[in-house]
Amino acid sequence: MRKSLCAVLAALLSATLSAAAVGAAETVYPATVDNGNRKIVFEKAPERVVTNGDSNIIELMFALGLEDKLVGYAGFPGSKHQVSPEYREKLAKIPVAQEGYITLETLLGTDPDFFLSGYNYGLDIPGSTAGNAVTPEELEKHGVKSYAITESLIRVMNKPPVTLEDTYNDLRNLGVIFNVQDKAEAVIAGMKARVSAIREKLAGVKATPRVFIFRSFGTPNEDAPRACGGQAMPSALLRLAHAGNIFDDVESSWIKVTWEEVVARDPDVILILEYRATPENESKAMLLDNPALQGVKAIRDKKLIYMSVDEVYPGPRAVRGLELIARGLYPGKF
Repeated sequence: MRKSLCAVLAALLSATLSAAAVGAAETVYPATVDNGNRKIVFEKAPERVVTNGDSNIIELMFALGLEDKLVGYAGFPGSKHQVSPEYREKLAKIPVAQEGYITLETLLGTDPDFFLSGYNYGLDIPGSTAGNAVTPEELEKHGVKSYAITESLIRVMNKPPVTLEDTYNDLRNLGVIFNVQDKAEAVIAGMKARVSAIREKLAGVKATPRVFIFRSFGTPNEDAPRACGGQAMPSALLRLAHAGNIFDDVESSWIKVTWEEVVARDPDVILILEYRATPENESKAMLLDNPALQGVKAIRDKKLIYMSVDEVYPGPRAVRGLELIARGLYPGKF
């Protein structure tokens, strides 16, 4: 009986290991990855990676456990942007290649074999003739592969409005590039589970508040307030949170509008995305005291939600942004 039980357990263990082996996705090189209207062929996994852009770019690498591949980063060190707290210890070990957006000369000086960025995040539009343009074709001349995050592809081609699927696509592609496909799927599954939890909490919500997404740079009474169009990730997060962007009809991402347009669209809520680490009370006061907005419903009702813009960039942390937005809109559901 005991031998029989051991045999059964051994068979089950063998079957489990076999199933795990079958389920483990391995990249076979050369591997081809679609990046919008480009196909990128990788003969092997990159070994020397530089990222450029906001915190969301390098967080893709951290989320996949690829920090050991990083030889430098640029884009946000010179601003008030920060990576998520769980990644700050990892970031401290990575050299700063350049405080602002990286130049071609500085980038090549790090001897990279892969550049992870996005169009208008530090990667220039293909075909750009500007001096020292960091374009995919220029980098190829120096043996450097480049990848533009999916959200940024709107700047070079027609694509559907951005959603969390854009980030899932980036994670899957990086999973193939670096042969960490199982890790990528695990990260995606974790994000989807958190989205499902939010949707479950908001089940039955009938309201669809209209939201003005205000990108705050700490300047009171800006003549041309910065906002988000329908192609920006914050708009997608609002849709998931049973709300809508008042500028959702603008087929662009990061835009400028006028206070007159904001007043005409009369938002129920204002979502403040802070860029310069201005304290919450100061950011809110700038809007509440703005003479141009005194007739707006969100100002009359003092319905303002505040968070760092880093929470809503297209990347792994966007699901945290969704959670914060949902809590701000429907605090009674949490």
